[in-house]
Amino acid sequence: MEERKLLQSFLAESQKGLPPRRMRDSYIEVLLPLGSQPELREKYLTVQNTIRFGRILEDLDSLGVLICYMHTRIHEAKMSPLSIVTALVDKIDMCKMSLSPEQDIKFSGHVSWVGKTSMEVKMQMFQAGICKSTHP
Repeated sequence: MEERKLLQSFLAESQKGLPPRRMRDSYIEVLLPLGSQPELREKYLTVQNTIRFGRILEDLDSLGVLICYMHTRIHEAKMSPLSIVTALVDKIDMCKMSLSPEQDIKFSGHVSWVGKTSMEVKMQMFQAGICKSTHP
C-alpha cells in the first residue's frame, strides 16, 4: 500500500502539469523472429502448420499496452502509477489472408491520439508480401 501511495505522488495534478509528448516518443518496432528462431516458431504453429492468429492478436494487445506505458512514462518513477487496459480494436486490415511461419514478423506502433482518460494507438505488422494495420 505504501508503494501505491508513493506512485500516486508522481501523478500530475492537471493536464497542464503533464510534459508535452510527440508520436515519435512512443514509437517502437519489435521483431518476432519466427523465421530465424525455429524453437519460437513452434509456439505459434497450429497442427496444420499455420500461424495461430490468436497468438498474434495477443502480441498486438501486449504491444499496444507497452506503447501506452512508453507514452505515459514518468522517468523519476521505477513503476507506472497507471493501470492500462485495451478497451477495443477498431479495425484490422490485412492485405493477405495468411501469414508465413517461415518468415520473421515486424510489429511497429505509436500513440496517435490522447484524451483525458484514454488514448489511441496505431500499430502495423509487416511480413514480406503481407501488410496489416490495427487500431486498438
